Amino acid sequence: MQKSSVLTKNAPAILLGVVLLAGLYATSLYNYLLFHSLVELFTIVVAAGIFMIAWNARSYLNNNYLLFIGIAAIFIAFLDLFHTLAYQGMGVFADQTANTATQIWVAMQYLQGLSLLIAPFFIGRKLKTSLQLGAYLLVTGLLLGSIFVWHIFPVAYVQGSGLTVFKKVSEYIIVVFFLASIGILLRKRQEFDPVVLRFLILFLAFTIASEIAFTSYVSVYGGANLVGHLLRLVAFFFLYKAIIETGLVRPYAILLRDLQRSEESLRQHAAALQTHSEELDAYDHTVAHNLKNPLTVIIASAEAITDIGDLTRAEQKEFMDQIKSTAFEMNSIIDNLLLLSELRKAETPAEPVNMARVVAAIRKRLGYIIKTNQARLILPKTWPEVIGYGPWIEEVWANYITNALKYGGPKPCVELGAAPQADGMVRFWVRDQGDGIPLEAQSRLFVPFSQVGLVHEAGHGLGLSIVRRIVEKLGGQVGVKSQAGQGSLFFFTLPAAPIDKESAASQPWQPASEPSRTSLQSG
Repeated sequence: MQKSSVLTKNAPAILLGVVLLAGLYATSLYNYLLFHSLVELFTIVVAAGIFMIAWNARSYLNNNYLLFIGIAAIFIAFLDLFHTLAYQGMGVFADQTANTATQIWVAMQYLQGLSLLIAPFFIGRKLKTSLQLGAYLLVTGLLLGSIFVWHIFPVAYVQGSGLTVFKKVSEYIIVVFFLASIGILLRKRQEFDPVVLRFLILFLAFTIASEIAFTSYVSVYGGANLVGHLLRLVAFFFLYKAIIETGLVRPYAILLRDLQRSEESLRQHAAALQTHSEELDAYDHTVAHNLKNPLTVIIASAEAITDIGDLTRAEQKEFMDQIKSTAFEMNSIIDNLLLLSELRKAETPAEPVNMARVVAAIRKRLGYIIKTNQARLILPKTWPEVIGYGPWIEEVWANYITNALKYGGPKPCVELGAAPQADGMVRFWVRDQGDGIPLEAQSRLFVPFSQVGLVHEAGHGLGLSIVRRIVEKLGGQVGVKSQAGQGSLFFFTLPAAPIDKESAASQPWQPASEPSRTSLQSG
């Protein structure tokens, strides 16, 4: 049904094309030179048009495929003009036979085939137009000189016997060039507008058919030659549709979607700027509130102890502890802000990390909090090595474990573990036995400055966002699994370090989910 509607829609254009081809065929019966000249003039005009579009658009072309093709096209058109003028019976060049036009044809097709083969490699690469112009000018001059001046170009046609082996073999070599060009275009299809790509493939396909037709004629006015030129005419019609018509009607398409991609890139940058702007607003909020509130506490406490004579020793100690605790909170906020800044600027380190040492360091660092909460940590006997950066990974564990201690209920029991993944990553986790987190709140956990609202201690909402930044920068992912009333499991993944076979044989690593675990009372 869809194919039928497409044919119906394009029926007038198809009918017009058939009428034109029939008219050209009739022209060949009346005067073959007129037919040949009309076909070649059409291909010359199309090639020149491609050059003009590409050359005048070069200042804003980011993709140099079209520019390379355009520059090549003007030299191909120049050779095609010489081929037309040198055709047997035209009488433009004295003492020239059918071999001359055939030699120019072979030279032109080699140049066209190689140009179409090379052009895709300039997608996304710089092109020095002066260098290409100079190279094509030199090659075109040498080709014409070898035919008209030095007479060293191989013979392509012998009157009475037809095409030489050189001409036939050359046509097949050129066909291989065109086939390879189709393969490269299909491999880079994402770089092209689908309509443009389809027309380019049709151009190459009909050009291949015409080249095959040009391998079998004996007379330059014969039927095979006629079919070859009609197929070439159709091929250049598709090239016209691909570049000239599309370039005038839908210029963004012929520019290989550069404008679309620029627009998409602009949208992405705008979204990124919006995100950064929101984060900066959040920073302002942190500085204005999360730092101001502790300062208010410190000021109030300092004012209270100025009249020290009216305070008992216990009250003095209480105010001093409050000032000390608040100062630590401010220091924590500042450290986290500095770490966020470091994550934005620093290069991503990549080195083997002994996770057992990292976990031991974080247990020592959090020893006071573990003891105060009368907490119990359950750890695996051994840990896998990963690729990352120890100090950053320590911050990940610190945030996860601290949250588990805060929200794990009275005398919390916190389990740490690790397990290998099929994708070459290692998954680490921290599991608590707290109240859990509602599903609707989990999506906000790793967003900067957001808090869930189930906490029984105040926080500044930076910790988990820092965890996400660190892990993603190290090539991993973060996540949470939790249900209300059933505790929470926070996890992160990191790339596994290459396995040392000797050490692996002497100390096999067991995932923490297996029974080989040690329950440690920390304090």
